[in-house]
Amino acid sequence: MLKSSLIFLASSLAFAQGACAKSPSDVADLVGARAPGAESEMQARGYVDVGGNNTWWNAGTKVCVRVHVSQGKYSAISQIKAAARGQGGGSKTQCPPDLSQADLYKHPGCSL
Repeated sequence: MLKSSLIFLASSLAFAQGACAKSPSDVADLVGARAPGAESEMQARGYVDVGGNNTWWNAGTKVCVRVHVSQGKYSAISQIKAAARGQGGGSKTQCPPDLSQADLYKHPGCSL
């Protein structure tokens, strides 16, 4: 009985891990890091906090992620659709002439 329970548990864990979304490769190493230090590292890697729900946007790679925090550490980083945070992009992008680094996430098709 114990042996079959352990086999079931092991197979359930393997399935659950496979079903989870994979973190983008440029931030996957931050899973497990303490939140304050990981936040600084996200910024150093080109991500900007776009406010609310731990959502970050990288204008250079056009990647939007949601960070999951548990007990003060990054427990998961999931890539989400850019449109979910208004970070679409397309051929109708109008770039303001005075665009700053801080506002770059608002204009995903633009660059400095």
